Amino acid sequence: MDEMSSTLPNSGQRARRHGAVLQPLQRRDLERLGWRTTLEFRENHVRGLDGCLLRVEPVWIAEAERYDGEIAVATAEGSTADEAWAQLLANVTASKVRVLRRVRIASTG
Repeated sequence: MDEMSSTLPNSGQRARRHGAVLQPLQRRDLERLGWRTTLEFRENHVRGLDGCLLRVEPVWIAEAERYDGEIAVATAEGSTADEAWAQLLANVTASKVRVLRRVRIASTG
């Protein structure tokens, strides 16, 4: 056995790993169903009548779009990213999507 092969771990001794799963399960489910997803963050500044900042409200906006001859778009908001993804998946499952039927694809040629 050469020196290099003796330092490599035996792949049969440990489970195969592909790295950490960074996305929420709801987002992965949507992507597996063919939806293209995005996530945006914004802050709503709530002020009193005198202009003083009372609080900052986080707002996460999850969006999904899909093209199957027509463009379908779904959106959801939440105070956390996980809440937004869960609501988006619920909206898609309940068919709460907008369908854009008048789409023209430009050809290059």
